[in-house]
Amino acid sequence: MKQMKFFLVTLMVVLMGVSVTSCLKGDDNTEVQAYTVAKVTDNMFAYVSFLDISGYKMVSKNIVTELSNVNSDDFIYMLYTYDTKTDVDPNSQTINITVNAAQKISGNGVYGITEEMDADDTYVSNRPVIEISNEYSKPLMFDNYNLVIPIQYYAKENIDKHKFSLVYYTDKLKGKEEGSGLTLYLRHQSEETGESLRYFSYRTFDLKEVLYAYKEKYGSFPANIIIQIEKNSLSNGEVPTKTTPVSFEYKYNDKL
Repeated sequence: MKQMKFFLVTLMVVLMGVSVTSCLKGDDNTEVQAYTVAKVTDNMFAYVSFLDISGYKMVSKNIVTELSNVNSDDFIYMLYTYDTKTDVDPNSQTINITVNAAQKISGNGVYGITEEMDADDTYVSNRPVIEISNEYSKPLMFDNYNLVIPIQYYAKENIDKHKFSLVYYTDKLKGKEEGSGLTLYLRHQSEETGESLRYFSYRTFDLKEVLYAYKEKYGSFPANIIIQIEKNSLSNGEVPTKTTPVSFEYKYNDKL
């Protein structure tokens, strides 16, 4: 129930992006509540350290039982609180936080296959997605290799029964359109039936292998990444035969 409430709340704040901060008790109060995607840097007996997308180090003051099994370099999405006067050290760029709820969002498959192999049920979706991009929230790179996708979809009651993966064609890394960059296909497989509630989840995907495969074939990293999605805003569970492209710019940062 706690997980369900957490992710219903995050759906209400998704329109504000990857990281959201708000005051808890009015403008004069220094305690704030925030949501963010973060990368695990250390986990010592469920006292966890993170790195957020802006480069700040975040250290949990409490034991985070939901994250007892996460490892360094895993990604999580969390709700947390901190005091802007006592918990923030701008010199070391560190924030001491109390984690209220969290879930691991990494470990999703990225599969290189041929286009012919894509007929295999292993890689085929049995559910669509609602959307992964709108004017407020879009896919982005956390760093050079890790892609964060905000996914809206229908579920019944257990989001753990919904798996997301990316597929790319090893024999066709680029799309057919002129100027296309790296093309990926988002897949959604559900073990539920009768899904009718609209849910939101962040998911991260490690693109290191496919990015270097692209560089080896074309001589440079892609200038943009296209994610082809099976989009359906209705709750009938039907997977469309035609995909919808979502594109964003990619720039490798050699300083990271």
